[in-house]
Amino acid sequence: MRLYTHTDLDGVMCAVLISCVEEVDEIRFVDPGTVQAGKIPFRKSDIISDLPYDRHAGLWFDHHESSRPREGQKFEGAWKLAPSAARVVYEYYDNPYLGKYAAAVEATDRIDSGQVSREEAESPSGWFLFSNTLETSAEKAEDDGYKEHVIALIRRTPDITAVLSDARVAERVKNVKAELGKFAQILREHTVMIGKVAYSDLRTRPDLPRGNNYLIYSLFPDAVTSVRLMPEKEDKESVKISVGHNIYGKMCISHGRNASDIAQGAMLKSEFDVGAAMKRIGGGGHKPVGGASVKKEEAEAIAKKLVADINQWEEERK
Repeated sequence: MRLYTHTDLDGVMCAVLISCVEEVDEIRFVDPGTVQAGKIPFRKSDIISDLPYDRHAGLWFDHHESSRPREGQKFEGAWKLAPSAARVVYEYYDNPYLGKYAAAVEATDRIDSGQVSREEAESPSGWFLFSNTLETSAEKAEDDGYKEHVIALIRRTPDITAVLSDARVAERVKNVKAELGKFAQILREHTVMIGKVAYSDLRTRPDLPRGNNYLIYSLFPDAVTSVRLMPEKEDKESVKISVGHNIYGKMCISHGRNASDIAQGAMLKSEFDVGAAMKRIGGGGHKPVGGASVKKEEAEAIAKKLVADINQWEEERK
């Protein structure tokens, strides 16, 4: 039995939970674009978590709006609009043994749904710091080995203090902290504001430290949304496009904007549907965040079209 899961904290936590209750023989870590491109020959004994649906697999768990099953679609597993796919897995099995992972799942909910403070983005700690150790520029074989290690570690001890004290994790934590300043500097050098969008072209930086996704909004607080181009780790002929709303903006309420927010000059959160926009270019996600892998020769044109569409959408809703 093979488990295919996403490469981030949510994917890792799904693997922890599923491997506790299923006889998983092998865990493989892949990006959503690889699944959507039909590059994986799934079979009925396979499980997919935190990734797009494929009818050839036996079990599927996800929470992304862009993956919402069609009405009447039948499959084994569960899809639900939830803060994390780990939450979907946790509730699906409803197994008393998994109760010891409740706090870890809650942390995954918070991080995967963007409930990260500005202070935490600038100085990561706890589960968020651990999640940063999963987003490095290491070679895939090394990275996969690290993820397998931490899955086994969390299965034994889901206490975050113990996890961060593990020698292999501590080494990555040291590197994450050391590279955070470098990552911030690279973002400053390769990001420009286009209208209300912080546009980062990082294609020329294969050495890029994989810093956390929220730091951009601390560095460019006036950005309503960010669009980022990055080298694709698994496919050198593709480029990854990531889009997300500024999580520190204030949400619009009812049918209009909050007058007191506008009076104070506060930025409002965008309601542009990122997941739907990503789905149109072969990716997916949620309303506030999403991504896609595209051909490298088309990447810049696609990204700039997204920037233009986002700015036009925001302008029309003033």
